[in-house]
Amino acid sequence: MDGSFNNLTHFSMFNENGLNLKHAGKLDNWVIFARGNHWICDCKVYPFAKSFEIFVPVVSHLYFFMTCESPRQLKNKTLFDVIAASELDQLICHLSLSDWCPPHCRCFYQPAIENRTVVDCSGSGITRLFSVLPLYGNLEINFSNNSLRNLKLIERSKFDNLKRMRKIDLSNNNIEILSNIALYRFRKLQLVNMTDNAMKMIPRSLQMLKPCQISLGKIIMKCTCDDVWLKIWLPLQYQKCTNNTQVLCNNNGLLSSIIEIGNEDLGCKAPVINVSLVNSSICAAFFVVITCLMFIYRLRFELFILTRTVITFSRKPLSQTSVIHDIYISSNEEDELIRKWLLTSLVPCLEKKGFDVYLFFRDGTIGEPREQETIDVISKSRNFIIVLSDDTQGNQQWNKREWKYAWNYYKWDLSRELIIINYDLLTYDDVVKQFFKGFFTLGKVIDFSNYNKNIEEDIVAMLK
Repeated sequence: MDGSFNNLTHFSMFNENGLNLKHAGKLDNWVIFARGNHWICDCKVYPFAKSFEIFVPVVSHLYFFMTCESPRQLKNKTLFDVIAASELDQLICHLSLSDWCPPHCRCFYQPAIENRTVVDCSGSGITRLFSVLPLYGNLEINFSNNSLRNLKLIERSKFDNLKRMRKIDLSNNNIEILSNIALYRFRKLQLVNMTDNAMKMIPRSLQMLKPCQISLGKIIMKCTCDDVWLKIWLPLQYQKCTNNTQVLCNNNGLLSSIIEIGNEDLGCKAPVINVSLVNSSICAAFFVVITCLMFIYRLRFELFILTRTVITFSRKPLSQTSVIHDIYISSNEEDELIRKWLLTSLVPCLEKKGFDVYLFFRDGTIGEPREQETIDVISKSRNFIIVLSDDTQGNQQWNKREWKYAWNYYKWDLSRELIIINYDLLTYDDVVKQFFKGFFTLGKVIDFSNYNKNIEEDIVAMLK
């Protein structure tokens, strides 16, 4: 393939969507001539060069003759030589004013180094920060060696360039105050360099940043008891950033590191701590917490039912499309007396009041899988009535499943109601399911031995 002696500066084949490593085998017998062109070896050829970076060391020569004309540091080098010499960091794209590069600044996009965009305004004589920066991510801003006096632009809420910024260099300026707002906005940056400025004090809000996240250099200040927190915050000696920030206290003309100064030297009175009292308080607090947790766990069902009763005003009614039956009744179907009472007394009373009642032994579909039909009907029922009798203590497996499904819907849906009827005067110890304990403890169980003979009226009053 011969593309020599033209006026080519870029070739669309040499990008991330063109030739790459997966084509290396197919290109084994190819020779690509591209001499005599004005090739610009910038970020646009980086994807192609990066894809061949692994392939180049295993061959003595690549039959691809493309010589760079610019940038200056790569002039007369072939792209093969650039890749072989690991100089991919030289493949950059310079940005201009039209790309929102600030005046008197040098901006370039450099994909080889963490896909960064550099805005270098060092020594450009600026006195204020720029509010307009290139619309790239991973910005690394260099405002060092200028005459900046404050960080007001950073403090303004509309300075959203910090969201795209990774590093900022503000060293060697005239910044005197490091405000709380500025530190708050710096918390997302990887590195903030503020060495060689005119700061004489450090706000405690600096604790929002990690010691290796910001560099303040050597700060000379009048230390007081309010600055003791720096002894804990400053980087430790074994950390790589140990020299990022050094705080020297000026006491009567003598400079000493705040780390080496004791609290007494700063005039701080050590608080008197009664160790025995502290230990006793901790033990007492621990005992109280454990006791409360045990109490809450033991009464969790009662507390849940009471809480559910209190917040009845926030219950949202079920939509009409999701409700088919008003009441689902679970009982021991093999008990003839219970069936007789349900069919001759309770159910007629409820249906006379306009409620749609579902009894499985009366309304169930013959031949349908029982558990699936039970789940389906319970999910479309507004209220649940559970009749407890001697035989439902452990012999009726279907009743246990109905209890579980009814309880779950009652627990997660505040618009439903669960009513317990104690048919055989059982106690909590006689009942299998533990969640019935709360109803028995709170007296929210309707006893069948109702001498006023108003069981049906009590049930109707509790229904929705």
